[in-house]
Amino acid sequence: MKRLRLLAAVAFTALSLGGCGGGSGATNAGTDTGTGTVISGMATKGPITGTVNIYAVSSGGKGSLLKSVPVNNGSYSANIGSYVGAVLIEATGSYTDEATGETRTIASTAPLRAALPGASGPVTVAVTPLTELAVQKSGALTEAEITAGNKLISGIFNFDIIGTAPVAPTAAAVASATQSQKDYTLAIAALSQLCSTLGKPLDETLADVAGGIGAAGMNSQTLSTFQSAAATFIIVNTHNTTGVHDLSETSLAAMTGKIPTTASYTLALEGVSAASAVKGIQFELVIPDGLTVRYNASTGATLPGIVTTSQAVAATQPYLVTTFATSTGVSLLSLGLMTGTGIGSGPLATVTCDVMPGYAPPSPSAFSVRNIKAADASGATINGVSVTVY
Repeated sequence: MKRLRLLAAVAFTALSLGGCGGGSGATNAGTDTGTGTVISGMATKGPITGTVNIYAVSSGGKGSLLKSVPVNNGSYSANIGSYVGAVLIEATGSYTDEATGETRTIASTAPLRAALPGASGPVTVAVTPLTELAVQKSGALTEAEITAGNKLISGIFNFDIIGTAPVAPTAAAVASATQSQKDYTLAIAALSQLCSTLGKPLDETLADVAGGIGAAGMNSQTLSTFQSAAATFIIVNTHNTTGVHDLSETSLAAMTGKIPTTASYTLALEGVSAASAVKGIQFELVIPDGLTVRYNASTGATLPGIVTTSQAVAATQPYLVTTFATSTGVSLLSLGLMTGTGIGSGPLATVTCDVMPGYAPPSPSAFSVRNIKAADASGATINGVSVTVY
């Protein structure tokens, strides 16, 4: 999170000192950024030793192979050069099954997959059975469908399936993991238990689970079957080496299978005299009680699709950085934006929040905006700028 805030600060400083030639918040396949795109992360069902292949996405499907790299005990890293855009990642190889202790193989005919709507610079991508479910529910591999699939499965399990890194299913690794990492690791193990219970291989089990997931979430029968498998693995299975033997230590028992209710709010820029006066702006949006924002717990970055620029801003070659954090009871969404051609008064961005159980969506007046800083093309501060929520 600090790293992303620093990035936004550096970007704003660069704007202030020397103007802005423009970047792009929207990336296209094959765009040459002049710097390498490096994708790394964990490929696990437990940790896989084998191969990770990274493909371009083209016309809603798998395109050309960009890079093939080894994955060792789950860890992989691949520099795909100047490519920027949507990618499909496939992992194959051997792993130790958590539920049986046996060595199993993920074949090239049924790889574990993960899809990312826009890869640029250094990005972290987990490749797991849950990301495979997201790919299966995405349908066509378009940016919108990939984002929707990742959001769907992340919402069901209540953690970011792409940005959260599962750990090895050992007591030492789990003990030092975050709650999201622990839940992720045990959810994957629960799927191994489900394979054992059903007497089916992983690909068939995942197809069964995917069949129980719709646009609103996971149906009650599939949820019950999954939670039963999680309880069996955690409480009963003697192959469980995670050190967790109480289901209450996880969030899996509290899963509802339903996607959280969302509410969207529009941020608008006011007090700007010229149509393209603002080249850069930063501010903090105070999120009211009853709402939360989906974000990567490791970096603080909001998940794809949570903050989207307006159509007018999107046309100005924007570079957008957004992070979310909760501290001392205050939830803050920090936003930093630079544009290539400048913006004026009008709609700026839309923020999609999750409505917490027991709350009704608060009115826009419940939000507040603080620490606004805006600059023009010469780097001079623009006074009188405000941000409203509606």
